[in-house]
Amino acid sequence: MNIDKLDLATIVVLSVVFFSIAVWNLGLTSVPLSTWTPSKDESFYIDFGSSKNISAVYFLLKGGEIDVRVYTGSPEKWSGGISVSLSGYYCWRRIDLNCETRFVRFLFTSSNGEIAEITALSKMGEKIVIDNIRSEKNEDENLANLIDEQEKVECPPTYVSETYFDEIYYVRAAEDYINFREPYEWTHPPLGKLIITASILIFGYNPFGWRVMGVIFATLMIPVIYIFGKNLFGTRIGAFTSAFLLMFDFMHFTMGRIATVDTYVVFFSLTSHFFFFIYLQNLLKRGWKTSTLPLFLAVLFFAFGFSTKWYALYGFIGQIFILLLLRIRDVVAINDDWVMRVKTFCSHPLSKFLAFLVVAAVIYLLTFVPHLLMGRTLMDVYNLQISMYAYHSKLAATHPFSSPWWAWPIIWSPWHRVPVWFYVSYLPGDMVSTIVSLGNPAVWWVGLVSTISLIGETIRKRDNTCGFVVTIFLFQWLPYAFISRCLFLYHFYINVPLMILATAYFSNKAWGFRWGKTLWIGYLIVVAVLFALFYSVISGSPTPRWWRDHLRWFNWWF
Repeated sequence: MNIDKLDLATIVVLSVVFFSIAVWNLGLTSVPLSTWTPSKDESFYIDFGSSKNISAVYFLLKGGEIDVRVYTGSPEKWSGGISVSLSGYYCWRRIDLNCETRFVRFLFTSSNGEIAEITALSKMGEKIVIDNIRSEKNEDENLANLIDEQEKVECPPTYVSETYFDEIYYVRAAEDYINFREPYEWTHPPLGKLIITASILIFGYNPFGWRVMGVIFATLMIPVIYIFGKNLFGTRIGAFTSAFLLMFDFMHFTMGRIATVDTYVVFFSLTSHFFFFIYLQNLLKRGWKTSTLPLFLAVLFFAFGFSTKWYALYGFIGQIFILLLLRIRDVVAINDDWVMRVKTFCSHPLSKFLAFLVVAAVIYLLTFVPHLLMGRTLMDVYNLQISMYAYHSKLAATHPFSSPWWAWPIIWSPWHRVPVWFYVSYLPGDMVSTIVSLGNPAVWWVGLVSTISLIGETIRKRDNTCGFVVTIFLFQWLPYAFISRCLFLYHFYINVPLMILATAYFSNKAWGFRWGKTLWIGYLIVVAVLFALFYSVISGSPTPRWWRDHLRWFNWWF
């Protein structure tokens, strides 16, 4: 299906709108970077110059774990002695004091970490100037690193100045790649982490730098699904609906703004499905002698997805299933003996397809080149695959926000917290900065009904378009029914574009009627309005607590 100038203009407008919304308040571009590493039994105190009403002291942990005792009073006589354990990776950790004092002393009872900055806040969340910092033993010139970048400190801290959720693994792994160290996160293939690494090298080591590449890939999904919809349905409304629903889906927005790798997997998988559908279109029109370039591109983007996270394999198996089904159907229809049928079956294009799989395997191996450059061998890389599989197959950990596969499309379960609470920071004035990962109910619930209806259309009409969408959807969803490890709602993210395409299929039918157009426009407005209403809790934008609570439609939501 040709893409005309109006399509291109629509794609540009939708992409620019989404990127502008997603990149807003994504993260700070300048944060404290100099660090100080405490030793066991080391101590220092900070001096505010005069007595101040201190609500809390914050440590910006660069990494590791520390145990510290906190005292107030004066160098002549310390009092109190609060013991706290702090851990994390580039995140602020709060120590409540709620007292009036000029001096605060810190004694490290154990330490295996780095501290990037320290700051003190009043009850109103205002930064209190630290006049001086002094070691109680030997002079340590690096100790000044704890207060040398106070102008870069956000008060009070929120997600824009620290890592949150699984960023602690992926950003740390990216930093390891930059510094030529064994990556901290090893349970997934390297490509997604290497993309974050590239993002940091281009945009800097800061929250904006490690997140912006996710926004770029999430934005690129807009033109991909628009063109996909145009090819699937042959109409501009089908294409526009596909892109519009994805643009205003909560999960697509939230996952694009966090420095994890799932957005990359979804982009690569969606693009792979698009090229595979192009190949199927050509195949059904021209037969098996049609060009295999789209098939090669489908395998290529699958390789990128699989090199990011293994679950990209599920949808690819769906592609293979469709291809084999069509090949078997045509070979069985040949009036020849079984030997010739088998030879025909194994000839073009399956022989080329196998060659494409070899290319995919090479791409996967190439993503481990950084490991080889660190001195690892090919046998080490092989053993790492075994360890990765063992980790995921034997993972017995639990999590308060894990949920079963069947609860994902309805975003609800009477026994589980289905939405995933990524982040929260309680702010003065009864405000809160919170980030929750869930789907737009107007997109997901209608999408589920549309997908179920599409199954009926596939059976009743034997429609190839319906059958394609349904097959890929089921292959990407049903395998989770047999996985016993801890699962999360964002594992369903890869199926959101398929549900959206199912909904867009029915936009063609609705658009053919006068009242259908009105209802469909009304539906799209509802989708956008819900996005606006939930924006604060899916973006981390400070919002009143009463509004956050008002958006809790079900008890098990955030």
